[in-house]
Amino acid sequence: MRRLLRICPIYFLYIGTILLLRYIGIAKVNDKDIFASLFFVSDFFNVGKSWLVAHSWSLSVEQQFYLFWPLIFIFIPRKYIFILGIIILYNFLYPILRLYPTLFLFRGLLLSAQSIVFGAMLSIALYKNWLKRIHHILIHPLFGFSLILAITIFLPRLTPSARFLRIPFDYIFSSLLITAFIYYAIHCKPENVVYRILNHPMMVFIGLVSYSIYIWQQIFMAPAYPYSIYPKWTMFPLNIILVFIAAIASYYLIEKPFLRLKTQFK
Repeated sequence: MRRLLRICPIYFLYIGTILLLRYIGIAKVNDKDIFASLFFVSDFFNVGKSWLVAHSWSLSVEQQFYLFWPLIFIFIPRKYIFILGIIILYNFLYPILRLYPTLFLFRGLLLSAQSIVFGAMLSIALYKNWLKRIHHILIHPLFGFSLILAITIFLPRLTPSARFLRIPFDYIFSSLLITAFIYYAIHCKPENVVYRILNHPMMVFIGLVSYSIYIWQQIFMAPAYPYSIYPKWTMFPLNIILVFIAAIASYYLIEKPFLRLKTQFK
């Protein structure tokens, strides 16, 4: 319920805005993509033809994760081995599953949810104090610098100039790198440059409204084809300014009031 209050109010307002734009003849979006977006199954339906709701695939993965994650912990013994086993197996079989559309249908959930799984597993590891023995290594500045360097080099692996960097289980590897960096960022000392950057007031504010930015940016960062008439609000730098205005208004008028209701579901 807490996650629904965090995600759904702004998201459904955004879908309603897209439907309004379509009704008055500005936006182009098909019914299939709207349906998939409303019911959080965009990753299964491979939504992408309707640019204005194309980003709903990642929210679909997130909502599906919130549905299945508790069930794993309720009904499956040896849950940690099961979770990691499924992730590794799917990555191993990924090239083969591409040949079978029905099985390949689950790629969005099983590949994209890995980063959420690693974050959730990190939370469990912190709660159970599993990382106590290697904590001094994970917070060492040299380790942090190595993580930043590895992430910088590795993440552009899909670009033509960096194809040679692709390795087996690259989705797992990238998720693991980012998870380790999150641990480092949480525990680094105030004099650390990473700490100072991440705690800069501007960075903190962007983080505060980041979900609203994510939701509304699709309207303003659109190419020509989602609209019947190419609107001026998609032109740089006006689009950047309008994204932030929409996000700030959305956060304070819609998101923040609903976030206050989260306290009822502790």
